[in-house]
Amino acid sequence: MPDPIGEMYRFCPRCGHQLERRLVGDRLRPVCPRCGFIVYVNPTPAAGTLVEDNGHVLLIRRGVPPRQGYWAFPAGYVEADESVEEAAIRETREETGLEVALDALWNVYSFEDATHQRGVLILYRAHVIGGSLQPGDDAMDARWFAPHELPPETDIAFRTHREALREWLRARAVVYRPLQPKDVSALEEMIATYKQPPLEITAYLNDPQQTIVVADDRGAIVGYVVIELAPARREAYLRHVFVVPNRRRWGIGSHLLTQALEAARSRRARFVTTQISAGNLGLVVYLKVGFEICGMFTRPDPESNRRRTWLVLCYEITPTEQEGFSPPESA
Repeated sequence: MPDPIGEMYRFCPRCGHQLERRLVGDRLRPVCPRCGFIVYVNPTPAAGTLVEDNGHVLLIRRGVPPRQGYWAFPAGYVEADESVEEAAIRETREETGLEVALDALWNVYSFEDATHQRGVLILYRAHVIGGSLQPGDDAMDARWFAPHELPPETDIAFRTHREALREWLRARAVVYRPLQPKDVSALEEMIATYKQPPLEITAYLNDPQQTIVVADDRGAIVGYVVIELAPARREAYLRHVFVVPNRRRWGIGSHLLTQALEAARSRRARFVTTQISAGNLGLVVYLKVGFEICGMFTRPDPESNRRRTWLVLCYEITPTEQEGFSPPESA
């Protein structure tokens, strides 16, 4: 069997002596018999973006090998002097002309390139903050695609990109709807499994001033948001938002928040508030949807016996939104 690693590394990069194969750490590795230098062949990191806008996803048509002429996400190899995040933003700018901000990690994929060396693709969800769409470095075209307009899988350049597009399509198919009686047992099981704050779930089915919106992934409940309304004060309070861990990269939290804002608007609420731990990484989701930090307090944490800082988040539903609230398509 050909030895691609042996072909790639013949001489020691430290002293120039010819390398030989030795067993090191349960693997045969190129080792220098003169100075003892060991060549560790690690996967090559690449970074890219899954950019969404109004329900569309951004793809580029590759202008260079490998897979020239095929569609792909904006992506490329990480340079030695930049972070993975910086590489994802740079590659997107170079290939599409768009400036993007990263929202969250979408997924991490292993791949094997033409030299038989393994690589890792780190893909981020992102949204546009500037620039104009035009194909640039290594791209012969750049275009937005709705789910029903995507190129056939045979026209997608790489296996990892095909997998990401399948996941994106599945995420787009998640349904957001009010809690129904048939959901009670599944929601109770989710709360117990993930040790979430207890809820009197059946009470929300009969109280018009309280509601639960769930995220339904082909019949499985994968997230929920609890909304409590105070019509006399024209206020709404988000008591809790939760998404099961293996779905969080899909943007379900953002969609649940926009659904909660829609529920508040439909009840003529003017203000929506909630509280979140200052260390909660989900804070960025609230800020992206439009919440602002309007207060802060500390209180004892019974689990750690320390005081914990909490942020008060506020969202004002403006008169314009009252006339016609339109939550963002992408999340």
